[in-house]
Amino acid sequence: MENTPARKDTGDFQFPWSQNITDRKRNTTLHMDESQINNILSKIPGSKRAAQGVLIPFEDGSFYHVQGIISKDESEGLSTEETFFCAFCSKNEILRLRNLRGAHDYLLRLRANALVDSPRAVRVMRERRKEIEKSGRHWSLSQYYHSKDHYHKSYIGYLSRNNAKILKGIPAGLAFIPEANAVCIRSLAGDVVIASESLEHFYYFMSIAFYGSQLGIHLIDREHAVLIAVRIMSGVEALDFEIDPRAILPLETERTINTLVKHQMQFTFGHEYAHHLCGHMSSPETCFDAISPETSIFNRNALRLYNYDLEYQADLNSLMNIQNDPNAYAQVAMGAFSVLLYLHFLHDVWEKLGLKRFSVSETHPSAIDRLKKLIQGLGKKSPVSEKELEDSLALSNDLSAIFVRQLERGRDDALTFYGSVYLPSYISKLKRDRIDF
Repeated sequence: MENTPARKDTGDFQFPWSQNITDRKRNTTLHMDESQINNILSKIPGSKRAAQGVLIPFEDGSFYHVQGIISKDESEGLSTEETFFCAFCSKNEILRLRNLRGAHDYLLRLRANALVDSPRAVRVMRERRKEIEKSGRHWSLSQYYHSKDHYHKSYIGYLSRNNAKILKGIPAGLAFIPEANAVCIRSLAGDVVIASESLEHFYYFMSIAFYGSQLGIHLIDREHAVLIAVRIMSGVEALDFEIDPRAILPLETERTINTLVKHQMQFTFGHEYAHHLCGHMSSPETCFDAISPETSIFNRNALRLYNYDLEYQADLNSLMNIQNDPNAYAQVAMGAFSVLLYLHFLHDVWEKLGLKRFSVSETHPSAIDRLKKLIQGLGKKSPVSEKELEDSLALSNDLSAIFVRQLERGRDDALTFYGSVYLPSYISKLKRDRIDF
């Protein structure tokens, strides 16, 4: 078990990296105070203070990470399994999970289940909870995510009054799902629209890679941003960006990147909402994925997969539905083209590496086809001409070729080791997993 991050040279790809401690134990408790921490440190030989709680070693080299104590009041009336939700759900929310009474409860269950078996995700959520409660505010998982509702709420604000009225009642928002994806679901409990936080991070690092040259970001940092994005899609990049930032960008640069991400996320939610407004959600066993149905957490055996035409319609209508707001239309349209360009880049990289993970399935159109169809459908309203599309695809091809060449010169497990990669120009000191964060 490796617990000491290191800086490792890998030929031209001299990327700082951190091999994270294996997540062997589930987090089950609330925050510990100093007296509780000191009590454990004094009574258990070899125990060590962690960023959150205490690490207790075992003879075989593994450890138990104690992060808090559950009080009787907190656990009263809960089963042992339900106490695993105490770290990130309010008690009322845990009770709501027993019986779903509607779509809001279903969304809560999706969010809670995405966290409960992921120790690293729980650590991130604990830190969020700590900051909320430090300010004197009450914590609940739903309230936290309500504070992050700006992507879909701002998109709804661009719609006509009738369309906005239809969509406002649908529970929607982010969740800590490991897959970089977004879905709209019609279930027996009701309709929900959900996007993963990892998708937001994927857009962030892809925006650095594709737009960073205009912001003064060096090529080596853009290459590392690509690596992080691809690793997110591969499921091997540790999803702990808030407690272990991969880069501290200049404030103005950070704002610009976040604005790009905002428009990309608005398109993502708009795409899912378009499925609803177009009448694609026909039964309580329907689910639409924004990225790829092949890697979804949802059981595809019981779901009707959509066809090409419905996907093209959702792309087009996500923009046509907001065309009466020219500024919003222009911004979200560019977000749409960026998203589809990123997906094309991913497909190109995997093809060049001889991998098929993002190959086109029989039910999911390719990103390049979606780009061309979108330009064709928008006609004169397209913010991107066919010539500009060709230039963007050429840039994508050049970047993917550089990335693959650098990857082949670097460490063999760059796309498989579980841990963290950083932008070398924007990180000064690597942190030790669980000790420093």
